[in-house]
Amino acid sequence: MRRYFKLESFYPLLIAVCILVFSFSKFWNHSRVIDWDMTLYYSYLPALFIYDDIKFEKPVKEWGEKHFYMSSDAEGNKYVKMTSGLAILYSPFFFAAHAVALMSDTYEANGFSSPYPFALLLAVLSYTLLGLWFLKSFLSEYVSKGIASLSVVLIYAGTNLPYYSFVEPMSHAFNFSLICFMLWLFQAYRKQVKLGLAIALGLIGGLLILIRPTNVIALLFPLILLIWNKSLSPKQWWQHGFIAVAMIFLAISPQLFYWHHMTGNWVIYSYNDERFFFGDPEIWKGLFSYRKGWFVYSPILWLSIPGFYWAWKKVQRETVVALAVLFLAIWVNFSWWCWWYGGGFGARSMIDYLPFMAIALAFTLQWLLQQSKAIKVTSAVILTFITTWSIFMNKQYKSGIIHYDSMSKELFWKQFFVDHYIKDYESYLDHPDYEAAKRGEEE
Repeated sequence: MRRYFKLESFYPLLIAVCILVFSFSKFWNHSRVIDWDMTLYYSYLPALFIYDDIKFEKPVKEWGEKHFYMSSDAEGNKYVKMTSGLAILYSPFFFAAHAVALMSDTYEANGFSSPYPFALLLAVLSYTLLGLWFLKSFLSEYVSKGIASLSVVLIYAGTNLPYYSFVEPMSHAFNFSLICFMLWLFQAYRKQVKLGLAIALGLIGGLLILIRPTNVIALLFPLILLIWNKSLSPKQWWQHGFIAVAMIFLAISPQLFYWHHMTGNWVIYSYNDERFFFGDPEIWKGLFSYRKGWFVYSPILWLSIPGFYWAWKKVQRETVVALAVLFLAIWVNFSWWCWWYGGGFGARSMIDYLPFMAIALAFTLQWLLQQSKAIKVTSAVILTFITTWSIFMNKQYKSGIIHYDSMSKELFWKQFFVDHYIKDYESYLDHPDYEAAKRGEEE
C-alpha cells in the first residue's frame, strides 16, 4: 500500500481538500462571520482605518446590526472588551479586502461587505494550515516525516478545529497556529542558540498573551525545558532573556496604549464581573460532558492518551513538561465561570493546546505502525471511523444540529450520525443557567 501512497502525502492532501472545501462552501456568503464576539475582535481595524473613530463616538448602523457593544469601567470609561491581538493577525487580509472594496463598483468599502468576511475566513484557514506545517516539522524531530504528516491531519480532522478554521475565525485556530510556530522556533533555538530566534520567540509569546492572556501557560514549555536542560549560559540567559521579554512587551504594547487612551489606565480587567473559580474547576465536565466535553467533540484525543507513555519512554523531559502544561491549561480554562464558554462547538478554549496532544498522538501512531498487519488494519478502520465521525460532528454543529450550549447525553446519542433534527429536539436540550454560573453555582 505504501508503494502507492506514502504517509508524507497526507498533509499536502489535506491542503488540497481544504482549498476545495473553502472554494465551494463559500461560508462568507452563508454564515454571519462578523458578528457577536467576532465583531469585538475585529472592531479595531475598521474603527482605525475606515471610520477614524476608535472611541466609537459616531457608530454606523452596521455595528449595531453585528451586535457590537462597548464595555465600561467603574468610572464610565468605555472600551472594547476583547484585546487587539486578533486584529493584528487579521490585518494583512483586511487591508487586501479593503483595497478590493475600494477598487470595486460592487462592494462598499465599509468593513462589512463580502470582501471582508471572505478575508477573515481566508486568514484563519491560511494560519491554520501554516500552523499545521510548523507542527509537522516539529514532530518530525521525534517521529518519521510520514507519521508527523499523518498526526497533524488527524489532530485536525479528528477535533473541532475544522469548524473554527472554516466558519468562525475566533481566536482558537490562531492561537493553535501560534503555539505550533512557537514549538518550531523553540526546536530551532535549541539546535542553534541565536538572538534572532529569541526575538521571534518573544514576539510570538507576546502575541499569544495579547490574544488570550491565559496562553502564558504555553510559554512554560520552552522556558522549563531551557532551564531543565541547562541549554543557556548565564550570559545568554541575560541577553536573550532580556530581549525576549522586551519583545513580549512590544507585542502587547498596542493594547496598553489603547487602554490608556480609552480609560487613562495602562492595564484594566476588561471582563468586569466575569471571573475564575480556581478552587472549584469543572474539569470533569470540561473534558467529558455532553455539553462541551473536549474528548467528546474531539474524539481523536482518546488515542493521544496512551501516546504519552510511549513519548515518555523516548523523550521524558518533553513529555513531563507537555503534561504539566496541559494540566495547567485544563485547570485554568475550566475554572472560568462559564466553563463551557457560551456558544461554541466543543471545548473551544482547549483548541489552543492541541499541539501538545499531537505530540502524544504521534507516538501512538508510531507504536501502531510497528505492530502486526492485523493491528494496523484494525487501527486504520478505527482512525477512519473517528475522523469521519468528527468531521460529521463539525458539519452538524455548522447546521445547528449540535446545539451551541445545551447538548445533553440523550440528544447527543439520538443525533448520532443523524443529519437532521430529530423529533422533539427541543425537549432534549439541557439549558445552562448563566447567572448561577457567575456565582459558581451552576449544576
